[in-house]
Amino acid sequence: MKNKTLFNSLLFTFSLLGSFFVLDKPVKANSPVCPDPEEVTISSVYNLSDGNDPNSFYGLTGGFCRSTPEQYGVTVFKMGFCTKNPGNPTGSSILEGSKPDYSSCTWAYENSSGETADFSAGGSVDLSEAYSSTPAAGTYPHAVMLISHEFRIKGKFGPVAGKTFYTTDTFMDSTDDISSWDITTAPLTSFSGPTECSATTEGEVVVGGTISAYLLDSTGTMLVSDSTTNTGAACTGMEKLLGVMNMSNDLTISDTTNGLKMTFVVTDNGMSVMTNSGDVFPPTELIMSSGPFSVTFETF
Repeated sequence: MKNKTLFNSLLFTFSLLGSFFVLDKPVKANSPVCPDPEEVTISSVYNLSDGNDPNSFYGLTGGFCRSTPEQYGVTVFKMGFCTKNPGNPTGSSILEGSKPDYSSCTWAYENSSGETADFSAGGSVDLSEAYSSTPAAGTYPHAVMLISHEFRIKGKFGPVAGKTFYTTDTFMDSTDDISSWDITTAPLTSFSGPTECSATTEGEVVVGGTISAYLLDSTGTMLVSDSTTNTGAACTGMEKLLGVMNMSNDLTISDTTNGLKMTFVVTDNGMSVMTNSGDVFPPTELIMSSGPFSVTFETF
């Protein structure tokens, strides 16, 4: 089996995890696609004098939309396949407060130190063969990935009223100075926004199946959600993110399988753009964070 092809496929499959819920608003696949500033004249970020000015960014998007990042990255620790969801093996009881049940899993990549994987639209990443192995033959409904809970995003949006906004090395910050354009690290601290702790999410619909995700602490134990809403604080103690994709079609690996090709779509999907929701009103700048990818599988 050509393992490197298989590993690359898994990486791109789960690069979308955690990106759905990074900021105040969940980044869902049905969020509006950002208007193309080269085709639509955007008059301002938010026009207070004219209310919801239809030509402002807020008027066109509601203050939140999906766009295309220049670069997207995570740190990868494990990738593999499972016959059961390790975060909810019975399908009826999430293992919050316990370690995931990996007993039905076979691993194609394991690296306790983690390996950096950064890619852009149309690009690819080869993970180190030293940490790879051939997964056991079988039929698997779940593809699994253990990654960092932080995502690296580099992106821009504009012009808006003649100004283009760029990510900086500070999360939730932007600049109109291209010389300060840099990668921002977007941490995932809750699946429902920064004002409460939701440590797990399940059944998010994406191309090719559904996604479930679980925040883990330094021991590999799944965090426990706070059932109280609007507590004012997100989860704490998270170090990794377990992503599980329940594939629409089970994946069969056999001795005749040469590899697994995955086609991923980053255009209009991999980055969220939003008005700055800080103390200043009306907002005068845009900020950017991570967003979901669409993926499909093909064995050969």
